[in-house]
Amino acid sequence: MAESSYYARKKRIGQHDEPVTRIRKGRPCPGYSLTENGTRISDEQIKEWFVELTEGEENEYGYKLLAECLRKDHRLILNNKKAYRLCRELGILQKYRERRSKHPRRLPRNRLVTGPNQLWQMDIKYGYVAGRDRFFSCSVSLMYSTALL
Repeated sequence: MAESSYYARKKRIGQHDEPVTRIRKGRPCPGYSLTENGTRISDEQIKEWFVELTEGEENEYGYKLLAECLRKDHRLILNNKKAYRLCRELGILQKYRERRSKHPRRLPRNRLVTGPNQLWQMDIKYGYVAGRDRFFSCSVSLMYSTALL
């Protein structure tokens, strides 16, 4: 056991009776953003611009497109994280779209086989022969009939 983990554990055991109430936060928000020419724009002004945009034809835009509109119209230096935070404070975030799989998982069909030649299945396997430094493939086809089931 490392020395550091032993003493860290000993220190934690001594502090067991006092609850941990420390909340970790990141760097505080500055409350403004800059334009390309260096002018400070307060977050309240940016929020007003967001509200104006959502009342107009941009009402279906998400936070990324709203931020892009402000960058284009007001030459504002605004990243997507700040746009998300401000839109969340205003309550104008759009709902996330549900992601659909390109290849949805499907259960196999349970087929009823009543006679021969009704159900065929095929499987191909690939492998590698290490001593010969070659690949191989094996193809297996199965026919199901009522006698097998």
